Amino acid sequence: MADPIAPLLDAYAEDRLRLPICEDCGTAHLYPRARCPHCGGTRLAWREASGAAELASYSVVHRAPSPDFAAEVPYVVALVRLAEGPQMMARLVDVPPDAMRIGMRLALRFAAMPGGERRPVFAPAETPP
Repeated sequence: MADPIAPLLDAYAEDRLRLPICEDCGTAHLYPRARCPHCGGTRLAWREASGAAELASYSVVHRAPSPDFAAEVPYVVALVRLAEGPQMMARLVDVPPDAMRIGMRLALRFAAMPGGERRPVFAPAETPP
């Protein structure tokens, strides 16, 4: 059986966010798995995400979980709701904690983590003039 998360990590390495979509019920989901968590279908296809999201919740990390992250604190870990429906955890960048608001519009970016891997991060979306 193929690793269901491999296509997600491969896309991250290319600064892309791709989501598994069930071809039976049409629902996107995260985390990747061999069966749709909504209908149990096994016909899954990977599609590019729009990168649009909104802030659902967040936490400011003040204590590094490992020495690799010591230089990063404080940083924000957020639960974001993607425009396609699924929610995911990611770092929030370019916004001070006192300016964050639940429901604020976010845009996808990518950043290198301390280990060098590319991972999605989110920043406040540009507001139209």
